[in-house]
Amino acid sequence: IGGVTTWRDAAEFMAMGAGNVQVCTAAMTYGFNVVKEMISGLSTWMDEKGYTSTQDFIGMAVPNVTDWQYLDLNFVTKAKINQDDCISCGRCFAACEDTSHQAIAMSEDRVFTVKDDECVACNLCVNVCPVEGCITMEEVAAGQIDERTGEVVSDDYANWTTHPNNPAATAAE
Repeated sequence: IGGVTTWRDAAEFMAMGAGNVQVCTAAMTYGFNVVKEMISGLSTWMDEKGYTSTQDFIGMAVPNVTDWQYLDLNFVTKAKINQDDCISCGRCFAACEDTSHQAIAMSEDRVFTVKDDECVACNLCVNVCPVEGCITMEEVAAGQIDERTGEVVSDDYANWTTHPNNPAATAAE
C-alpha cells in the first residue's frame, strides 16, 4: 500500500487493478472516521459515474500504463500553487524539502511558491496537498525554456530509448 488518504486515492489504486485497498497512516493521522469519509466519497463518485460495483472500474486504467522508458521526455510540466486556494498548511513544502527536490519556497509569512528552476514535476506536492486542485501540474509550452535544464522545450516526441544521455540508445531512423 502507501498513501491511501482519500476516496480518490482508493479509486486510483483500484483503477490500476487493486481489488481492495487498506488504510493505516490516514487513520492514525485523522482517526477512523476518515474511512467513513472515503466510503462516502467513493460511493458518491461511483453514483456520478454510473458505477454499481467497484468491479465496474477495477483495472480500467491499466491499458493507459506504459513502461517508463517510453514516456515523452519532451513533455515538461511544473507545479503551480493557486494562492487563493492555499491554506498555508506547509505540507507541500515539507514533503518537497525533506524528501524530494527542494523546489518549493516558503516566505516568512508562509506563502508557498514553486521554484521552476528546481521542479522536476514529480507530483509529490499535488499528492500531499489537502486542498483538491490547489496545486496543479502545468505544461511548459513548446518553444519555452525549461528553467531547470535551461533547454528549449520541444514538441517532438522523444523517449529514453533514443535519448542522447542513454548509453544504450538507438538512433532514430
